[in-house]
Amino acid sequence: MTKLAPPEKRIAIGRNHDGRLEAFYIKPDGVLRHNWQNRPNSLWKGEESLEVKATQVAVGVNADGRLEIFYLSPEGDVQHDWQTEPGGDWHGAESLGAKGRALDVSSNADGRLELFWVGDDGALWHDWQLEPNGDWSGKEKLGENAIDVAVGRNEDGRLEVFYLGAAGQLWHDWQTEANGDWHGAEQLDGTGKQVVVASNADGRLEVFWTDVDGHVWHDWQTEANGDWSGREDLNVIAQRVAIAANRGGRLELFYIDQDAHIRNLWQMEANGDWGSDGESLGAKATDLAVGQNADGRLEIFYAGPNDEIWHNWQPAPGRGPWSSIVQYEGGPPPVG
Repeated sequence: MTKLAPPEKRIAIGRNHDGRLEAFYIKPDGVLRHNWQNRPNSLWKGEESLEVKATQVAVGVNADGRLEIFYLSPEGDVQHDWQTEPGGDWHGAESLGAKGRALDVSSNADGRLELFWVGDDGALWHDWQLEPNGDWSGKEKLGENAIDVAVGRNEDGRLEVFYLGAAGQLWHDWQTEANGDWHGAEQLDGTGKQVVVASNADGRLEVFWTDVDGHVWHDWQTEANGDWSGREDLNVIAQRVAIAANRGGRLELFYIDQDAHIRNLWQMEANGDWGSDGESLGAKATDLAVGQNADGRLEIFYAGPNDEIWHNWQPAPGRGPWSSIVQYEGGPPPVG
């Protein structure tokens, strides 16, 4: 059995309580940095160091609007840090008492954050806040033999976690009721090396994954909170993928193709079919993430070949063409 390596997640995008995007990213020196918009939909302040080193990062939003980041130290320790007030300063790093390789975070129906990660033992673990904005319960094993993990929330508020086994098998597990216990893992039809998930406009979850040859597949619930349709090939090749919903609910997939170019592919209408071929966004990248501005415009963030963090955005919600990519002189500067 070939054991796959976990994908890197070096960029994460959060949205502050007032709508300002905030980017968290790790450069080649390993330092975790952040940068944020001065005002919603506006220009960026300039990067600042969070004075820690990391290998992966994820971000969640507390019930009171405070951002909370989760990251892996170079030694694999699962750490977190949080704003002391919405949009404010940062508390400082604390350990969650675990080691990991890949992670993702979501909010329960009652607002409590829940963190999922692949442990250094290869198992799938989770930890959760005891109350909204509160302290953490302590780690608990949820599954075996994982390499990557993504978590979504069903229309009825139940969390559903998707993960790839050591040989790439696609599994899912879900809460039996909102904020509640877990059903137990079941396998979906597919194998991959990276997995992401998003919610359609009607609440149906849709999961996307790249297989070992780079083909991007997807599967979706046939009704909100329901059963799954069965996998389908999106007929694109990708090294990395990210997913977001446009204002109005159409899902849009962003991916780095086999030549390192960023491309996008989207649903033709909310809850509907997908376009037949991705379009180039005119830049090369090694990693990417996507956020949604307060006015509904999507904005992508990516690590370019020069290892700086660049961004690109829609001119209007759900519309192209996207802003031009210019290397600083004569155009928008890098985020970091």
